Amino acid sequence: MTNRYPLIALLLVILTGCATAPPPAPMIDDTYFFLGRFDKVWDVTLKVLEKRSLAIKDIHKEKGEIITRFVNYSVGPHAHQDLENIAERPDLLLGLYTQVGYSLTIRLTPINDMSTQVKVTANIEAYDTNVTQKWQKCLSKDILEREILEQIRASL
Repeated sequence: MTNRYPLIALLLVILTGCATAPPPAPMIDDTYFFLGRFDKVWDVTLKVLEKRSLAIKDIHKEKGEIITRFVNYSVGPHAHQDLENIAERPDLLLGLYTQVGYSLTIRLTPINDMSTQVKVTANIEAYDTNVTQKWQKCLSKDILEREILEQIRASL
C-alpha cells in the first residue's frame, strides 16, 4: 500500500506537466494585423474603398484615419429584412425599417516598419417609418468590417 502513493504522486506530476497552455484569445473580427508597411496598407485601403464606390468624408493620414460618407445598403420594403444581413435590429417594438445605410471608420496604426494594424468600424443605421420616424443606430454583425479587411488582405 505504501508503494502506491509515490507512484500516484509521480503520475500526477507527469500529467500536470503535459497540460498544454490555453489557446490564445481569438482575434477581434474588426481588427487585423497586416504584414506590410503603413504607406502600402494605406494606399491599398484607399483602392479598396474606391473599388467599392465608398466616397471618403474625412481623411487624416497622419492620424491613420479614414471616414467614409454614409451610403445606402438597402432601400424599400425589403430593407427591413436586409438589415438582418449586416446588423442586429434596434430594440424597438413595431419598428419598420425602409432604409438601411452605413459609414465606415478605418484606423490604420503602424506596429513596426513591416506591419500595420487595421481596425474597421461600421456605423450602421436604419430608418424607422412606423414608430419613431427617425434613424436608429444598429449593432453591427461585423460582416462589412470583415469584407473590407479581406479585400485589403487580398490586395496586398
